[in-house]
Amino acid sequence: MEDRQISYQFRVKLCGKDKFFGPGVAELMHYVDELRSLNKAAAKMHMAYSKAWKIIGHAEEELGYALLERKIGGTGGGGARLTAEGRELLWRYEQFLREAEVSVDTIFKKYFN
Repeated sequence: MEDRQISYQFRVKLCGKDKFFGPGVAELMHYVDELRSLNKAAAKMHMAYSKAWKIIGHAEEELGYALLERKIGGTGGGGARLTAEGRELLWRYEQFLREAEVSVDTIFKKYFN
């Protein structure tokens, strides 16, 4: 029997009534943090601005707090940045994900290596 290399995929999504936060939302929030704009973050992800709004709005509804502070456009232009709660959620999610990946990797190796 031939040995074949196998691997796994592991994704973590946070859920309330529905799934509301996972790798895609985390990536979107990182781009908002970097670019200071939900519109630019959506464009970087090849996503419609309206879809980005919907994703963030759904997460905020599930959580009961704002993830982004929005500044309406004008002569200086609009923008967005992470709220303190949004930044904390992103940090907690990523810390949880790192620890979970270590545990899952250990379990995977136990059964498949």
